[in-house]
Amino acid sequence: MKHFIVTLLLSFSLTGCSFMPWSSDDGAEVLTFLPADQLDQWDLTAKFSISTKDNTESGSIRWILNPGEERFDVLSPTGSIVARLTMTEFEARLKTDDREAVAKDPDTLFKDVMNISLPVNALRYWVRGLDAPNLPLESVKKDGEGRIIQMIQDGWQLAYNGNISIEAGSHRFEVPRRLTATRGDIEIRWASTEWQAITQ
Repeated sequence: MKHFIVTLLLSFSLTGCSFMPWSSDDGAEVLTFLPADQLDQWDLTAKFSISTKDNTESGSIRWILNPGEERFDVLSPTGSIVARLTMTEFEARLKTDDREAVAKDPDTLFKDVMNISLPVNALRYWVRGLDAPNLPLESVKKDGEGRIIQMIQDGWQLAYNGNISIEAGSHRFEVPRRLTATRGDIEIRWASTEWQAITQ
């Protein structure tokens, strides 16, 4: 009997780790996934192209959005600022090398000043994989995890490809990497390359 107890205790000492409750390192941090609509402040860099039947414009975007500022810089392929759009609650202002214009709608500014159909108001939502709340939604297709992969809204046909995870403190967001939006003879291709959440 004594030999059996000694053998049993020895067995526990050799395999005791399997009987101990698992615990993480003290410094380990658990990240909580939040829905993309809670990502409402960011510093985003993306590549884009806008094609029509007549020509194609391409470059990159630096988009900063926070309570104190919304700035949308259009950069040429060489990295120089072609246009800077600043937006407040009351107006949108677009400045280029030779012109500055003001309107209530940034979409109209791009069309009138640069002859580019860039739906900035809708892109605030589309680049996060969301439908724009103030536009008619005609159809939507989601994957098995509830992410939008195809959508038709306000006459635009949208298709998504790939995802990016963004960490902000103990939170994590997942947003699309690539977006293709077409309406009529206009095609917009968007690829988010660097995205940081701004936290207060």
